[in-house]
Amino acid sequence: MSLSFKNVSKSYGAVIALKNATLSIEDGEIRALLGGNGSGKSTLAKIAGGICALNNGEMVLNGKTINLDSPKRAKEYGIIITSQELSLFTNLTVEQNLTICTIPCKAGIFVNKKEVKRQACEILDRMKLSHLMGKTVDLLAPNEQYMIEFAKALIQKPKVLIVDEITSALYKEDVEIIDMLLKELKKQGCMVLFISHRMPELYGMCDSVTVMRNGETLGTYKIKEKNEEELLTMMVGNAVVKEHKTADAGGEPAITEKDYIIAENLPIPSYNAKESLTIGKGEIIGVAGLQGHGQSDLVQALFGSIASVNITIDHKLVHIKNERKAVSEGFAYISGDREKDGVFSERSISENISLVSSLVKHVHIDNIRKAIDRFGVKYDSPSSPLTSLSGGNQQKVVVGRWLCNDPKLLLANDPTKGVDVQARVDLHNLFYDLSQKGCPVIMVSSDDDELVDLTRMSSNSRVIVMYEGHIAKTLRGNEITRENIASAALLDNKEAVI
Repeated sequence: MSLSFKNVSKSYGAVIALKNATLSIEDGEIRALLGGNGSGKSTLAKIAGGICALNNGEMVLNGKTINLDSPKRAKEYGIIITSQELSLFTNLTVEQNLTICTIPCKAGIFVNKKEVKRQACEILDRMKLSHLMGKTVDLLAPNEQYMIEFAKALIQKPKVLIVDEITSALYKEDVEIIDMLLKELKKQGCMVLFISHRMPELYGMCDSVTVMRNGETLGTYKIKEKNEEELLTMMVGNAVVKEHKTADAGGEPAITEKDYIIAENLPIPSYNAKESLTIGKGEIIGVAGLQGHGQSDLVQALFGSIASVNITIDHKLVHIKNERKAVSEGFAYISGDREKDGVFSERSISENISLVSSLVKHVHIDNIRKAIDRFGVKYDSPSSPLTSLSGGNQQKVVVGRWLCNDPKLLLANDPTKGVDVQARVDLHNLFYDLSQKGCPVIMVSSDDDELVDLTRMSSNSRVIVMYEGHIAKTLRGNEITRENIASAALLDNKEAVI
């Protein structure tokens, strides 16, 4: 069994998404698709999944040209896609979502609820998610929703599985489960197209890699044939520019005001707990921990999203009663859940990037194109709908919306989901530059390596590790390593937890 794309092209108006893309994958192969934002990876995945049609070229399955005009048609060939754009119904239960594409019936028309439960139990047990049975999807954490999205694909017994960026929303322990399941599919002869910006995942899961840039396929290689630097250089067209500062590089201005922001008794509803945090001027704080231990709650509480809080800002007591008040005080919040908290999909790029300036701060951005270009967004026109952009470029617009307003505190809740390697470095540089102007940066990330990279840029930084709603460990300087973060997350060598 094989799947091939031959000279596939796709355009959206003046934007060329794919240009004569060609690749072939065999049964039992896990193929990585690697490329920057806007390189055509997701477009190729959507064509394979029947979500969008190609303009030119052909798609060949087992030597036969196939034409897919819908995901339903793709499913008839055993091709299933799971992507960052969740296809879940938030008002339905987990088991209803899992079986909605293969609803088991009895007497021809009635839903076989017993079979629904059996199928759901089976896949949830395999994924160590049995505790989610019976819950509606809107009650799940973002990483749990993406795990259900993946489980929904598995329950359809794919012959070709396309995994488009879902691991960017997952924690390490989730990714390990995905890895195990993909290797089971491989043994069964399933073909897998796997898209991720996390290089360790590609090297750990995939047999081969196809590199894409500007809508073209540059080449396919055995994953072990190319090192990370070679792949990234092909992906961006030149060597990836690393973060421009490291903590030991010197030259940083002395920012010594260590109690610039004092937040006491911040609510952490996940564990019915409270936590306090003192934030220094220009400080970079990474927030780590196992999934669901209060990391997101901490930054959302600071932004007034959970309950009213009293915060001392530059020695002045401020009552943050809601998000609008937080924004008026100069707080910025970047969500990694772009669809839910980040974008207005039906609006234009210019409207999305100017949203905070115009509606909340009543400030006009004179040069919208310059503002968009500052963040490296690949686009046709500022008036184009946001949906014309790739997922990663949409996220850059979300980040740009806040940074255009010179925030006094930047709260970033896993902001680099779906953003390519070079763009992630660019964002880290932007965060570092903000910190050097005195703006503290607090960033939650499900990727411990990312927190190490970011905090290494400044000596005025630390990583706090959450456990059951409290700060269990604080790491500084040379203590900040992936191993130490992982150890602290498991409560090894813990600090006192009140």
